[in-house]
Formats: sequence, C-alpha cells, structure tokens
Amino acid sequence: MDNQNFPNPPQMPPNNYLVLAILTTIFCCVPAGVVAIIYASKVNSLWMGGRYDEAIAASGKAKNWSIIAAAVGALCIIVYVILMATGVMNIAELQQQ
Repeated sequence: MDNQNFPNPPQMPPNNYLVLAILTTIFCCVPAGVVAIIYASKVNSLWMGGRYDEAIAASGKAKNWSIIAAAVGALCIIVYVILMATGVMNIAELQQQ
C-alpha cells in the first residue's frame, strides 16, 4: 500500500482566468463569457483532484473563450461606431436637402 504511484504535480497550478472571464462576460459578450466562466471554474477543482492535464486544458480553454468574448465585444463596438457614423452622415445629408 505504501508503493502507490501518484503523479507529481507541476510546480504551480495554472491560472484559471476567472477574473478575465467575468469581465469579458460583463463588458463584452455574454455567451462566450459564460463558456469562459464555466471552464475557469473547473481549473482549481481539477488541479486539486490530481487531474493536472485536464486542469491545464481547462485553463487554456478559459483563456481562449475570454479572448473570443473580448474580440466579439470589440467587433460589436467597431460595427456600432461605423453604423452610427454613417447614420449621422446620412442624417446630415438629408437635412441639407
């Protein structure tokens, strides 16, 4: 019973990116942010359960989904600004006529 082989954990647990996931959910894109939060919430429990590879994979997925949420949010803002700028220009042209 003393000869059980337990895997040695890497030095530090991976970052769970929970703060980033929450911020991108609030400010950028809710659907992608929720997925990021789900993966971020799994990281610590997987790590403590000795499932180090799965914890590292969940950390990477949380980071990727947070980046996706931020990119979608930025894209929405850019599209909104473009639409508002062209709309304002169209209104100005109509007023001149």
